[in-house]
Amino acid sequence: MLQSLERKIGLPIIFDPTTNTIQMTEGIAFGERTERTFSEMQKYISDPNAKAPHNTIYSVYRNVSRQSDATEIQSAHIRYDITIIPPGVFTGERSEFVRTAGHYHPVKPGSNTRFAEVYEVISGRAYWILQRPNFANPSEIEEMYIVEAGPGEKLIMLPGFGHMLVNAFRETLITANWINDTFTYDYHPYEQLRGSGYWMIESPTPDTIEFMRNTNYTKVPELQKLRPRDIPEFGLNPREPMYHLVRNLEKLDFLSNPERYTELLTVAHCFQAL
Repeated sequence: MLQSLERKIGLPIIFDPTTNTIQMTEGIAFGERTERTFSEMQKYISDPNAKAPHNTIYSVYRNVSRQSDATEIQSAHIRYDITIIPPGVFTGERSEFVRTAGHYHPVKPGSNTRFAEVYEVISGRAYWILQRPNFANPSEIEEMYIVEAGPGEKLIMLPGFGHMLVNAFRETLITANWINDTFTYDYHPYEQLRGSGYWMIESPTPDTIEFMRNTNYTKVPELQKLRPRDIPEFGLNPREPMYHLVRNLEKLDFLSNPERYTELLTVAHCFQAL
């Protein structure tokens, strides 16, 4: 049965659970839909010989907006994306939950600060694994966090942290994100090291998750659990769809100018420990 996402996402978009695709209604535009296939993901997962639950591991709709908002969003040099991750595991030597490839953001030109990103869970539940590496040697991780979030919750991918999104649950995960559109992601360390510092593994015990240290890394600290905080300075709260910030785009200035907000873009300010 088709599902309307309008109340959750702030846009009249329809989700088709039989195909794990979304349909744009009249007045809604998007730039492109990309798929990360299993053949592409084999370079990133813990067991390259594993089998996949489906060929399309996840898909991303980029530059989604109302047509009437498109010019203003583009002028701010940001974009709004939607990611869909169906449930499942890569079955092989170990049963690793399906996930994104993982990536880092570059330093903003003319500054010493890397770009940030902000996500919202639209449907399902999500885990993000955040890690701050020694960029001179990305196999050495200085800080690692696991963040769980549910529908309506927003969280910031902080400057200097790589991130990977995992669907460890039995329903399709749908997220949205705002991001600056002037840079490209760096996937190479996640490909070279086959994921983040920990793999999320399906346990033999039903509905249980195990965190297995990725032995391709030379230094991996203990994984700390976090939950996202409301961040009113950036207009982020769980009671209003994040797309509505299109009415107040100055709240998203931290995406383009993260060096101006370093006191706010910290683990302590954006998250709470469990």
